[in-house]
Amino acid sequence: MKQQINALTATRGFAALMVFIFHFGREVFPFKSFPHLFYNGNVAVSYFYVLSGFVLYLSYAGRAFTYGNYILKRFARIWPAYIVGLAIFVYVYLCSYKMAYTPDLNYQIVYSLFFIQAFFGDYALVLNTAAWSISVEMTFYVLFPLLLYIQGRWARLFIAGSAILYLVTHIIFFVKFKDNSALVQNWNHMFYHPVMHMHQFLIGMVGGYFFTKMKAARSRFAVKPILIFAVIIALIVLKPWTLHFEVGLISPLFMLFIMYLAIDNPVFLNWKPLVFFGEISYGIYILQFPVHEYLMGVPYLRYHVSEQNFFFVSLGILILAAVVSYYLIEMPFRKLVTGKKRKAVAAAGAE
Repeated sequence: MKQQINALTATRGFAALMVFIFHFGREVFPFKSFPHLFYNGNVAVSYFYVLSGFVLYLSYAGRAFTYGNYILKRFARIWPAYIVGLAIFVYVYLCSYKMAYTPDLNYQIVYSLFFIQAFFGDYALVLNTAAWSISVEMTFYVLFPLLLYIQGRWARLFIAGSAILYLVTHIIFFVKFKDNSALVQNWNHMFYHPVMHMHQFLIGMVGGYFFTKMKAARSRFAVKPILIFAVIIALIVLKPWTLHFEVGLISPLFMLFIMYLAIDNPVFLNWKPLVFFGEISYGIYILQFPVHEYLMGVPYLRYHVSEQNFFFVSLGILILAAVVSYYLIEMPFRKLVTGKKRKAVAAAGAE
């Protein structure tokens, strides 16, 4: 399915904004007035995982493609802005904050460059902190063709396996972190590991499978996505502080929301500014820490601007940086890659 579902694209922007507020705006008005909602804003990362599985399934299921071309396209989508964010952060680390160079920085850079920091608990949040989830995402991308093959051959087994992995993951998580001392000691080694998030991506793929099978019955069984969204918000707001949603506890609800949002495709989410906001969401997400830390190194902003104003200034600059990244870094690189691909196809056809 090549056609982009604009409503889903638009939600990416809101999810990226939610994560930014979680990191830097929880104590800023008006967000501090809703602590249960915005203190759980990192649940938006779980939404991204489910959405990725859903969209990739719709994009590649039933289509012939080579692994090389597929991974190149994923690489072109992720790598350019990722490297820019990493470079900015290293510059801020060494120059703006004048931190001492240490040999360990080599490990941090290498792990980040190869998208493997999430596999090492002590390094999961090094340098560009938000990049840990891209490390997890890249793991999903590498495995996706194999997962798609399994899903295509044994659909019921795939659905059952996704459900079992969901249950096992949360049983392990809640047993492991039943007391706060264990949570503090082992959080990085367990929470950020790709294995703990795999079920969310699989659930997204299952949602894509159901979506394609529901074609004839979509209008008959359609549920307004706003109702599912209201349930999700209620669960986030009303959940006890000791309960953790970060490893995808509500990912099945995210799957239903994404499915029915794709069916309904509301007109207001097709509004071009909102769709564009979704298009630049990756820049917003991956550049949030580099931009914020860079601005923190500006003496005037750091010492003479209130926390409230600093947040909105940094948000505005972040959005501007995401727009620049989209037009000058992300899109040109994608066009370069797809252009090379077209030339290769043309050359093969001429032989």
